[in-house]
Amino acid sequence: MPELNERSVYFLGLAIIALAVLLALFMRRYKRQRHHRQVNKLIVDLSQKSLRNIFIPDGMGNEVWIETLLLTDGGIVVLDIHDYTGNLFGGVNIDEWTQLIGSKSHKFSNPLLEMPMRTHAVEALVGDVPVTGRVVFTHRGTFPKGIPEGVLMVDATYEVLSKFLRPALTQEKLDAAWDLVISAARPE
Repeated sequence: MPELNERSVYFLGLAIIALAVLLALFMRRYKRQRHHRQVNKLIVDLSQKSLRNIFIPDGMGNEVWIETLLLTDGGIVVLDIHDYTGNLFGGVNIDEWTQLIGSKSHKFSNPLLEMPMRTHAVEALVGDVPVTGRVVFTHRGTFPKGIPEGVLMVDATYEVLSKFLRPALTQEKLDAAWDLVISAARPE
């Protein structure tokens, strides 16, 4: 068996440290991609068609940004999807929510406040086709004091929206509404 000298031990130690760092980076990336795959699966499972990151007219001469718009059997769904890490704190009537990562806190705007404007803009385009909107968070973050009313975690979204998906509308009506959205939408 070959004898290990100081230099060999040093390089072996460096190799082990480098491997550990690479493994940690891989695991971090894998976890993040797992949440993105979960969101993409949700979109595919719920929708016939989807649009991401678009602007549509708000009916008052301005535009409103929509992250995800889904054509479903029951109408159109506006999704605002958030992928925050750490502990999250917020409520329906609180303007700024807090993300706590370790001992550092970061403020972000209450995502529930923008949803009515987004859904109303879509409703103005599609007329009598039902429209609903939901704010969705991935499980990279947690709400230790409880999930605010109006917020869904990604795995609960399908169950909650399943009531909206029925009764199914005629495909002709859905396609006509989607065509109206497409004609008015502008990519980000």
